Amino acid sequence: MQALRMLLRTWRGGQLNLIIWSLVLAVAVVTSVSLLAERIERALTAQSSSFLAADLVVRSSKPIAPEWVAGALQQQVESAQVLTFASMVYHQDDMHLASIKAVEGSYPLRGLLRRTTTPFTTDTSLIEEIDYGPAQGETWVDARLLPLLNIELGDEIELGEIRLTVSQIVVEEPDSGGSYGAFGARVLMNFSDIEAAGIIIPGSRVTYRFLMAEGASGADGFARYSEWMEDQLDVHDRLITPDEAQASIADTMDKGRRFLLLAGSIGVVLAGIALALASHHFAAGQTRQVALLKSWGIAASRVRSLYLQQSLWLGVGGSAIGLLVGFAFSEILIAVVREWLPISLPMAGIRPWITGLATGLLCLAGFTLPAIWHLPAQSPLAVLRDDVKVEPVSSMARGFLGVIAVAALLFWYSNNVYLSLAILAGFGLTTLATVVIGLLMLRVGKTYGEKLGSIWRLASSNLWRRRSQSIIQMVGFSGAIALLMIMSVVRTSLIDEWRWQLADDAPNHFLLNVAPYELEGVRDLVTAQNLETAGWYSMVRGRLTQINGEGITEEQRDKHESFRRELNLSWTTALPEGNKVTAGKWWDELDLSGDIAPVSLEEELAGELGLEIGDLLNFSVGGLIFQARVASTRSLNWDNMTPNFYFLFPEGLLENYPRTSMTSLYIPPQQKLLVNDLLRQYPTVQVIELDKIIDRIRSIVSQVTSGLEVMTLLILSCGVLVMFAAVSLSMSERLQESAILRTLGSSRRLILGIQWVEFSVLGVMAGLLAAIGAEAAVALLQHYMFDLPFSWHPWLWLMGPLAGGLLVGVLGVGYSRKAVTQPPLLVLNSL
Repeated sequence: MQALRMLLRTWRGGQLNLIIWSLVLAVAVVTSVSLLAERIERALTAQSSSFLAADLVVRSSKPIAPEWVAGALQQQVESAQVLTFASMVYHQDDMHLASIKAVEGSYPLRGLLRRTTTPFTTDTSLIEEIDYGPAQGETWVDARLLPLLNIELGDEIELGEIRLTVSQIVVEEPDSGGSYGAFGARVLMNFSDIEAAGIIIPGSRVTYRFLMAEGASGADGFARYSEWMEDQLDVHDRLITPDEAQASIADTMDKGRRFLLLAGSIGVVLAGIALALASHHFAAGQTRQVALLKSWGIAASRVRSLYLQQSLWLGVGGSAIGLLVGFAFSEILIAVVREWLPISLPMAGIRPWITGLATGLLCLAGFTLPAIWHLPAQSPLAVLRDDVKVEPVSSMARGFLGVIAVAALLFWYSNNVYLSLAILAGFGLTTLATVVIGLLMLRVGKTYGEKLGSIWRLASSNLWRRRSQSIIQMVGFSGAIALLMIMSVVRTSLIDEWRWQLADDAPNHFLLNVAPYELEGVRDLVTAQNLETAGWYSMVRGRLTQINGEGITEEQRDKHESFRRELNLSWTTALPEGNKVTAGKWWDELDLSGDIAPVSLEEELAGELGLEIGDLLNFSVGGLIFQARVASTRSLNWDNMTPNFYFLFPEGLLENYPRTSMTSLYIPPQQKLLVNDLLRQYPTVQVIELDKIIDRIRSIVSQVTSGLEVMTLLILSCGVLVMFAAVSLSMSERLQESAILRTLGSSRRLILGIQWVEFSVLGVMAGLLAAIGAEAAVALLQHYMFDLPFSWHPWLWLMGPLAGGLLVGVLGVGYSRKAVTQPPLLVLNSL
């Protein structure tokens, strides 16, 4: 208990304040970030299940096997069957090619259906949210179907051999982001009515979906059933997870997770820097304490044991307080931003708590222990003589141990090699630049400072005289600034990218299957509504029949659906926006005069089909054969809501084959009935409606963005603590000098001016050096983690020095004020 009593006495003396708060903040930041990140991630993952209306879905081209349903019932897993297909619906003399969706009574398993009795309403008070589908004999329809068939609620429509009563308007289904909606207005019906309708016959083009969700058996039972299901699937079946339900949201959520990891990782490093600086300050103040213990005859091994026990008590106690503070802070943040996060946040697991505790203990092992390890070797004479020194653990060794501790924490927290290496590389480059360039800048500052006034001359001389401490402080300042700039740049890049992709006027409808003789009329109809398209693209439907002279085998057909169906082939002269050639050459670098047409493929599809540059392909278009050679592969931007094609040819090669046209455009809600006019005049045109999907994507993006804002504020507070720890590192010596200057008659203005200049110069230098490391780390993160294009950030080189000089200067002067507000003797006695 002696070690605990010593620790309490040292704490009452105020010598442990900085190190305790650094430790508490280190654990609190990591714990709160981990808790919030995990809760947001769990909530977003749960909400993404609504895009499937289930936790897991099997999509198939054949009827659902009865044993799948029986297995789900046996394992107490919730399930539901869904059919989607296109069919004509009738009311008297009117007809329409509609999208039919038949659902079982348990649908949806996740999410809610939204329905109303008021067509085209946007009033949320008139829209009801429910967790069941239409009853047998009833149908819920898209509001657009009412004017198309000239019907009202309560009327009957004919589907095959049955009549269904239109009882509700369906506003939105949870899983409306799939292929459902590619043909005309929506019709939602009960699964039990399918057999009586007699419209599903052998050869019908039907998509079968089997929905599964965790039931009474819990997560373990659902996991067992999922594994069993995977073994039952064949080439006609595809297992779809929530992340795959909507690619745009999956990508947004994935990048959001990565940013939360980045924020937490930066919090780890900032807290580690603060603790390292605080430990250095604490160790320097323990010299006389250890010398006194040695003068009492206590052995060095006993002294080391006492300090190790104190470190253990400090680690456990500080970590426990940090865990509580972190939990409280995460709850406060959630309460503050509750309106920004309309989703309910489930409780986190045990991992954030373990991560927080491990952070405290590992930070102490990596930063505090190396700083005090040399103290037991202190000579007892240090009680009487200040000039008796003991060589501490070398800066290189302590730095190496600190890097090992930070690397371990980073990898443990993020489980991402690229993220860990990028942050370490950025901080390492900043440190190297600080040591090398910082010394040069300090020397230049001393040389030119002597030619300025007394304040600048004294300040520059002090910085050069204490250059070792100045460099250590600059490392702390520049590291904190660099890490904060890294997070700010990545956050801004992500949010800007999401906002650009989901602009208010982003295309929300696709028009397909427009015949050549219909193109002018459709174009005029769109133009008359003052709407702009993303451009019209022609398409030819062709089937891939041979690769390098060899026919497509059954094994290849079973492996990939592109070998089993017709493909959309298009042509263009210029490389489309959002496309990038990843291998081979574009048309302007090729000789197009040969008999074999060059073709450009989407890179992922080329890999899946096993195609390489130079491969010879045979296509069949309506029985007509032509050859093409793979000239290039391209990466595509699927998030810009404009037409993209897997196969592109030069112009002038496919125009003589039967073709149709397509485009995408933005249709405002108030002009939605344009779709009805279009389908009424051109019934063969297919319309894919994405407006509801885009609204839901915006909702998810908004929630993720709010989470990023919260993380940014949290890490900023940690960065301020690092700077405060760095400011306090040499403050005792500075206060002593200030007290002596006051005793000699110096003015308060002179003393505060010296402190302002010293800390402002350190801040400006640190901000400039931080820009170097931040730019390097951002380049790595944008390329390897977030798939963002690299761009220079000139504002870093301006705002870094300005913000660093201002913030560090204010902290330094604020800390130094007691040197001019208290009597010099009182200041000296407090040191």
